[in-house]
Amino acid sequence: MKKVLITGGSGLLGGNLAKVATENFETYATYRTNTIKMPKCEAFALDMTKQDDVNQLVEKISPDAIIHTAAIANVDYCESHPDEAKASNVDGTRYMAEAAAKLGAKFVYISTDSVFDGERGMYTEADEVNPLSEYSKSKLEGEKVLDDIDVSSAVIRTTIYGWNMQDKTSLGEWAINELKAGNEVKMFEDVFFTPLMVNNLSDALLEVAGSGVEGVLNLGSPDRCSKFEFGQKIAEVFGFDKSLVSPISVKEFGSFKAPRPRDPSLDVSKAKRELSTELLSVGGGVKLMRDLEKNGYVDELKSYLVR
Repeated sequence: MKKVLITGGSGLLGGNLAKVATENFETYATYRTNTIKMPKCEAFALDMTKQDDVNQLVEKISPDAIIHTAAIANVDYCESHPDEAKASNVDGTRYMAEAAAKLGAKFVYISTDSVFDGERGMYTEADEVNPLSEYSKSKLEGEKVLDDIDVSSAVIRTTIYGWNMQDKTSLGEWAINELKAGNEVKMFEDVFFTPLMVNNLSDALLEVAGSGVEGVLNLGSPDRCSKFEFGQKIAEVFGFDKSLVSPISVKEFGSFKAPRPRDPSLDVSKAKRELSTELLSVGGGVKLMRDLEKNGYVDELKSYLVR
């Protein structure tokens, strides 16, 4: 693989992925409303719901692989706007995959761990899916459109944290900001996941894109933890007061607009067998997050967004 196209280049995953990709690949990225300018990465404005525009851009770039991270990912917004979620997350995926098929390019689709209902956790790729929200239903539909397209593809189920290019925060960033301010952080002790640091996921995705790995693949941390344990690890690694992180039950929180799975944690045994990229533990990922901040990575990343 020499040339890679990354959709959603201003997002949490897309922005970090594009930055990582520029180290070894001819890199192109798309954005919709948040303009980016990144060294060694040519970026284009694109509305993925417009098929002709998708076809023209993909044909112009002629990538060896497309890593499709772009989506409407706000779970509650999708619950209130299911038609928009479908247009972006399903139709946009179909257009991108069909464009990749015409070129013979590898297509890597980013799905979500929330295609599972979270009733038991540690799901394998072969386990039955049962999405609860409009968001997760749209992402599962995005997976299914690939069944009808003759394209070399991989479907990645994952959940991430890391440093954002935009002025919004992942769960990890939110906890860091609150703890830095000396505020109490209440986090669920009965909601579990296998979160993967976004830069680590980026390395794994680039390996998938340039390899023969196909089909559904779980990518997450090898260790399952609660949201509370995740917050505790952040406090420990970043040197904050761990007593500020307090456990609460999701039952105390009340109801979300969109239902969330209680334990959509992923079994990553297949990824360990098929990939050479090491998937970091939760502690290892949080340490990487800390080290990137210390080395000026965050300021550099945020400078790529045109404000």
